[in-house]
Amino acid sequence: MALRRYSGAFFPGAAGFTIGGGDFTSNVTNNVYNPPPEQSAAFRTILLGDLKLLKEIRMNHESGVVGRQSQRTNARRMYYSAKVVGGVCRPMTVTLYQGDDTEEEWHQHVMKYESIRHPKIMQLYGLLSTTGLRGMVFHDELIPLLQFFRRFEYSLFLSIYILGYCTLERREAMRYCRSMDITTDHSSAWIRPATGELCVNLIQDPGLSIGFLVAEVPQIENVSLDDPHAESAIISALDQGDYYVLCSSVVSMEDIWTVLIPTETLIPLGTVLRLDSPRKASIITDPLGIDRSNLDIHLEHDGEVLPGSWIRFDPNRTQYSKFELSAYTRSGFHNKSWMAQANHIFAQLETTSNFKDYVAVDGIEFTLRCLPNTYNTREPEGYLFVCPAEEFRRGPDSFQWPYWPAYWALNSSGTFPLSTEDANMLGFPIIHIETHIHGYSWDDGVYDTLRRFQEGKGLNPESQETAINLGYPLYKLSDKEVPLTYGKPNSTS
Repeated sequence: MALRRYSGAFFPGAAGFTIGGGDFTSNVTNNVYNPPPEQSAAFRTILLGDLKLLKEIRMNHESGVVGRQSQRTNARRMYYSAKVVGGVCRPMTVTLYQGDDTEEEWHQHVMKYESIRHPKIMQLYGLLSTTGLRGMVFHDELIPLLQFFRRFEYSLFLSIYILGYCTLERREAMRYCRSMDITTDHSSAWIRPATGELCVNLIQDPGLSIGFLVAEVPQIENVSLDDPHAESAIISALDQGDYYVLCSSVVSMEDIWTVLIPTETLIPLGTVLRLDSPRKASIITDPLGIDRSNLDIHLEHDGEVLPGSWIRFDPNRTQYSKFELSAYTRSGFHNKSWMAQANHIFAQLETTSNFKDYVAVDGIEFTLRCLPNTYNTREPEGYLFVCPAEEFRRGPDSFQWPYWPAYWALNSSGTFPLSTEDANMLGFPIIHIETHIHGYSWDDGVYDTLRRFQEGKGLNPESQETAINLGYPLYKLSDKEVPLTYGKPNSTS
């Protein structure tokens, strides 16, 4: 092992000599070997020989390796369950960094844990540093939430409950991180198997992401998920309204329904569509009856609002002008109402399968853009005027493009609107409008779970008593189904 020179040492750099006689004074310390790399004073230094690895925590079916791997670097990050000899007796969780270019990454990760401590966040116990190997030792034995979650995929009911509980726990941890100015955009979630509690890893773990829900539920005490009666216990403990919100949150990307429809179509929010064939659907229910307090209406534009609420766009920016009006039911109001009485509607339709063909419409979006005029590349000076947002409303919960939503004018007052033909001939950009509707669909398993939940509460799933008890507005089948054509099925633009 090479020795490092010290200013207080006898004859620095000398070797093979004898000292005879005389009095000597020295301030040399006994440790003249290379010291270990600098460690954080906030955590213990763990010796490699004191670390007993028990088992690898695999991120997938093939390997537990996470982190960066490419032709330019072979840096690896691996997780293990381990014990520290002479330390705490219970198993702990270790992250080992190995390979080139790990030093900087390891230091960055350590710095995150130096500035935060919270029961919902993985708690760092000690650090390990040797030649070519770095490590972080965390309190408690942990497993990735995704691995824990897969144990209960056989039961959609338990899966929904787990995600609702973990959503609550994760949000608490995220709020604390934000209060400490800690970035957590790429954090991952882990579980303490001994307690079932969720804790957040501040470090991103590729391949461990899991979709959290919009809704959340508190942990139900004294219920083991492995108990064969766990579902019954959770049904008894869960509030009905909470469960309908949870179920409405269980959607994957292919269940988010965003489609283009003809601009002349009148769309009432709070309706249900049935997909009859590609590009064709039917509106099968009357509007739910949504008052203004349960609607979110948002207008986005970069123009100037005039006294009459019309919007004027500057002539130098008309080619890049943006106008977008959207209306959505607020806070899952529509979806939880649908969850509470979906099986009632299916019973009336005598439908027993293919439930994913039914879409609960909760939003509509109107977009205006200016497209280049290919017939005349020389754009004249002029102003674009767009009508007030209120002119899109056709009823308490119905919206549609107005007959004349926008026009061009040569003067700033807009008192002399140009016809579409004159504007095109003069070279103004083409006014292009689109309408998209948004909604959600759910597979048969969700509706089966809803039926079991309602039966467990002593309710008839094929009636509307659940919705009546909760004060939800009631769905009613339309006397006449309204056909609807659409494009871009199942897109998520």
